[in-house]
Amino acid sequence: MTFLFSLLASAAWIAHAVQKEERELRRSSQFYSHNISQKLSLLCQTLAQNLNPVYTMLVLQRGGTENFAYIADNVLRSNAEIININLAKDGIVSDVFPYDGNSVAIGHDLLRAEDRKREALLARESKKMTLSGPFDLVQGGTGIAFRQPIFLPRGPGTPEKDFWGFAIITYRFPEIFTSRIDFGILTAAGFSWALWRKDPTSGKRAVLLSSDTALAENIHQKAIPLQNVTWYLDISPVYGWINPKKVVRYASVALTLCLLFSLVVTQFAVLINKNKEISIQAKTDSLTRLYNKNFFWELLEPAIDRHLRHIYGRNDPRLFLCVFDLNDFKQINDIYGHITGDKVLIEFARRLSGELSPHDFASRFGGDEFVAVFYCAPGQERMLPEKLEHIKLRLQETYEIDGEKLNVSFGFGAISPKRDMLSEKRDHLTLGEFFVEKVDKAMYSDKRIFHTLGKADALAPVKEG
Repeated sequence: MTFLFSLLASAAWIAHAVQKEERELRRSSQFYSHNISQKLSLLCQTLAQNLNPVYTMLVLQRGGTENFAYIADNVLRSNAEIININLAKDGIVSDVFPYDGNSVAIGHDLLRAEDRKREALLARESKKMTLSGPFDLVQGGTGIAFRQPIFLPRGPGTPEKDFWGFAIITYRFPEIFTSRIDFGILTAAGFSWALWRKDPTSGKRAVLLSSDTALAENIHQKAIPLQNVTWYLDISPVYGWINPKKVVRYASVALTLCLLFSLVVTQFAVLINKNKEISIQAKTDSLTRLYNKNFFWELLEPAIDRHLRHIYGRNDPRLFLCVFDLNDFKQINDIYGHITGDKVLIEFARRLSGELSPHDFASRFGGDEFVAVFYCAPGQERMLPEKLEHIKLRLQETYEIDGEKLNVSFGFGAISPKRDMLSEKRDHLTLGEFFVEKVDKAMYSDKRIFHTLGKADALAPVKEG
């Protein structure tokens, strides 16, 4: 029966593990595709905006191109991947900068060229900037272009506008993308991928960039709206959404474990859990889940002893012992009830735990008294008051318990044990008891100040507004 049960449990675990891995892969694919999509979209917006000065010039000069070379030169200086900036009056390239190396583009009719006209017509008809390409350039190389259709008023005071032509900026492809977007993160994360678009002439899939590994049949696809066009990013895990090798490995391990441990696994698990529960119960306070008083003494004594023996060591952290005692906690129980009082203690302990570093520890020492040990790295003792003040402010932030907002204050004391204090130690006291007694005195002094200044509002509900 144990074997059959463990076998069924193993099968369920394998199914769960496989499904979990698939979900994680799909979440990862969504994350990475969204990340790449956002970066690509923002990059294209930035690249398109480089045309703004040229567009503004044409509008202000009513189609005049006198300052074109000067403006284009300044734009080119900002981006090494710009191949050229063109003006195409009536759709025919009439001006190009820089002229050297690009002069062959002069006279190129974008509205008639088979590989350009569909996107050029789209830009003209939609009156929107349109991303075109990638395509082979007449002057050599591969590029993508942003085409801004220019429409100018027919005359002064006339709302009608006529098509003037295009302002075009051309970038090297794929360098303009690969130099700014790290597609390698997809490969590093274990995905195959392909960035593609629909060819405007044939309507078929045209891959722009891709990984070295092939895509699986079941892909995650992300549509990326760009300037008047849509590109697509396909992603799939290199080994598929469900890795057969891992499934076989999981099954082999599970079957082996079932055969070897079916007779003892149940009892072993029960004993482990029982021992763990007993160990936790012996060390922790049942309400707050902090260490209990007895276990705190076990930790504190050797901690103080090490601190006193190595306090002058160069690399040894300094120990600081702190006591927190809630002011007039009995009033919370009397006014709001003991259940609310317990919830205040639980929340106080939760906040205190959140301020502990890995080597720090804290305990519920009494009903409403808490003790904590904080370590401070050598040379950073001056920062401790600021740290303790931060902790006090965090612990005093408004408590919201069952819809009631309460102000909770506390007496506070803190010391760093020193050897010269031991002259006051009585023989019957341990090191821990002696220094807790010392810090208690500092705490009670703080509480006397609280009672002297007045406590009427300390536990009052927080009033809205």
